[in-house]
Amino acid sequence: MSVPAPAIPFLVRLADGRTWGAAEFPGGFVCVYHPDEINVCTIATSADALVTDRTPGDPLYGAIVEQYEP
Repeated sequence: MSVPAPAIPFLVRLADGRTWGAAEFPGGFVCVYHPDEINVCTIATSADALVTDRTPGDPLYGAIVEQYEP
C-alpha cells in the first residue's frame, strides 16, 4: 500500500487583511478553515475556484491565495 501525498498548506488573505489557514489535498480540492465560526470550512475544487466569482458580502470576496511560509 502506498502512502498518500500530504496536504499542502497555504494561506488565504482576505480583503480586510485577515488570513485564514487552508490546505490543498491530493486531487486538487481545497479546504479553508473559518476561524471565527466553529466547525465551518469552505471546500472548493481548486484554489482558483475558491476565490473566483465571489459576491460582495462573502468573506472570500477579494481574497488572495498565498503560499504558506512557516
